Amino acid sequence: MSKQLHHVIMRSHSASTFIEFLTDVVGMEVQFALRVPGEVLEKTLGWPPPDGADVTMVGSGDAGLIELLDVPGHLRDIAPEGLAALSFLTDEFDRTQNAAKTFASDVTVFDTGTPGVELFFCTMGGVPIEFMGSYVPEANSEASDATNA
Repeated sequence: MSKQLHHVIMRSHSASTFIEFLTDVVGMEVQFALRVPGEVLEKTLGWPPPDGADVTMVGSGDAGLIELLDVPGHLRDIAPEGLAALSFLTDEFDRTQNAAKTFASDVTVFDTGTPGVELFFCTMGGVPIEFMGSYVPEANSEASDATNA
């Protein structure tokens, strides 16, 4: 069951400045940075096929993280700054997915391409919601592609 928000996904047109603010003013730490393939953004956030985007995760612990998505310049008209999605961890992936289907008509399981990482998206109140059945950030490195946009 999902009992707490894992992280907030924010679109930014000036991600480096936003990251500086979160580290210098708020005191958060950068956890990792990586490149999200365009196909992932297309399937999860409905963007047109871009080249991909840089993502930086800031914060600490198992909750209260912020994932900053650096919106490529040519997509800024269709992807304004602000909330992109909410992300929750669940230890009951199938039950949560079935329960979400009673509220949302767009529940979509996403093949992350990473063994052991289960992920589905749906939309509630106009906000994309991400549910992860398992999540191993160590498997994602600066040299790999992200699966948790």
